Amino acid sequence: MTFPKGYTFTKVKTSHGPKIYVAQFGKLVRVVPCSPQVEVSERYANDLIRQIESD
Repeated sequence: MTFPKGYTFTKVKTSHGPKIYVAQFGKLVRVVPCSPQVEVSERYANDLIRQIESD
């Protein structure tokens, strides 16, 4: 799923549980642990983008 400012969110099942990989213009920015029920909605993505950019 691609969002404004070049952010891409990919939900991945790992051996340590599900995670969301956040990339910007193809470069990995952050790995976020999540629950299996989490869906990457536009609101969730925008909140995460705001949090990443404020760090």
